[in-house]
Amino acid sequence: MTKIEVFCGFLESGKTTQIQHILEQNYIESYEKILILQCEDGEAELCLSTAKNKNVLLKQINQKEKLCYELFHKIKSELNPDLILIEYNGTWPIEILLSLPMPKNFKMDQIFFCANASTFDFYIKNTGGLMANQLSNADAVLFNRVSENTKLLKSAIQNLNRSTFVSFNEGTEDSLFKGLFDPEISKRNRNQQKGYHLIFSALLVCTCILFAVIFHSSQFSAFIQSINMIFIGILMQAVPFLLIGAFVSALLQVFLPDETLVKLFTAHKWLGFPIAMILGFFLPVCDCGIVPIASRLTQKGVPLPETMVFMLAAPAINPITILSTLYAFPGQPQYVLYRIGIGLLISLIAGLTLRLTHQEASLVLSGGSPATCSCGTVGSPPPHSGKLGKIESVFMIAGQEFLGMGRYVIVGSLLCTILQQMMPTFLFQSTDTVMAMIVPILLMLLAAFFMSVCSTSNAFIGRSFLNVFPPAAVIAFIVMGPMLDLSNLFLLGANFKKQFVVRFAGILFVTGFFVFLLLSLFLKGEAL
Repeated sequence: MTKIEVFCGFLESGKTTQIQHILEQNYIESYEKILILQCEDGEAELCLSTAKNKNVLLKQINQKEKLCYELFHKIKSELNPDLILIEYNGTWPIEILLSLPMPKNFKMDQIFFCANASTFDFYIKNTGGLMANQLSNADAVLFNRVSENTKLLKSAIQNLNRSTFVSFNEGTEDSLFKGLFDPEISKRNRNQQKGYHLIFSALLVCTCILFAVIFHSSQFSAFIQSINMIFIGILMQAVPFLLIGAFVSALLQVFLPDETLVKLFTAHKWLGFPIAMILGFFLPVCDCGIVPIASRLTQKGVPLPETMVFMLAAPAINPITILSTLYAFPGQPQYVLYRIGIGLLISLIAGLTLRLTHQEASLVLSGGSPATCSCGTVGSPPPHSGKLGKIESVFMIAGQEFLGMGRYVIVGSLLCTILQQMMPTFLFQSTDTVMAMIVPILLMLLAAFFMSVCSTSNAFIGRSFLNVFPPAAVIAFIVMGPMLDLSNLFLLGANFKKQFVVRFAGILFVTGFFVFLLLSLFLKGEAL
């Protein structure tokens, strides 16, 4: 097996230094043959004479076109090294390397991103998606020349890649490299992982058997069967619309540049709010993906109130959302009308509030690196060239978005099902008290916030709540969920100042609560 380790990053990021450090460690002697592919000429030069392993070969790759399958096939047939270290060119898209088919027994193992802390912010703001894509695919980020603001740097990295390892000191890096490059430690770690997997699998099987024995009794069987039927029913109806929404959203991200939206917003100064609502109606972007888009539009000069109206309206009233709501509430088009009307009303109130309070974009933008959505697809779409490249990008983004938001749908559906079976309905079944209207609305607003279900599928979860909650509370769930949920709040905090996010979330919650309370009074005694 030939391991391939990749070191990427821009000039003066410390790639050559890190590779040199690895070559000078004792554990590197365990490899029979090592090949270094150097894709750029930096200020530092590799000194192979100080390497512990004397069988180290160096090959220069000066053109990205030369980085191809034929190259690695030739390496395998002529050299057959057991370790390849690639010093990747930071100006080359990382997809070139990731998309390469590898010969048999060649394994792309780890991607290390090396970064100079003093130039990090400059590069991420001025390199388009190049740096963001490298960071989003990195298994570890190694910072050097760090003086301060380590928390901000780590936060910027984790907004792009939540699972990556971030290091700010050489001691941590030594431990990381030894665990990866020392064959003995690496083998021991793999065996431990296998052991953990076996133990976990055994515990999972035993747990399933235990629950099967417990719930086999008639006392629990009806309860479990009810949960199972509702859960599967919600998923079967929601998943197709989630998939359609992911593909349409991906198409827009690839084929509709931000500049086009900026022109539409700024073309008619006095029609900002109507244009924002119309664009929101026709652009089916996921509710987490709309936040980075709104941030970029604000940075490019679109007024903050118009941007916020667009951000709130798009996931709440777009065509995919409308179709899913029609399907979720068959024969009840009034739910669609309420969703559109109230969604636009709350969006407009929020925008007018920002306009009246004279909120300026320059005062509320965080000024940090742009964050991506929770599904990891919006904010830094992969580079694409030509029609074929764009189609590939669409499928990549759609797949990631579907998988990313799918977990929220699954968790939300399960929680919804359990709540329906266990919720004490006596809290709000009485129609004679104000609390009977307040409690359900508050519960549904909180459920929408914490479940963070995608707007293209939350109507199905909302409909299932009709068995327990009154119509106004259910409408509150499906309307407010895409506007204000936990995942969106984290994204807003990464793109805008915390004080503004808290204030804006408060405006949305209070506005939504009173709007739905009035709706509850309006619908009192009427059948939907």
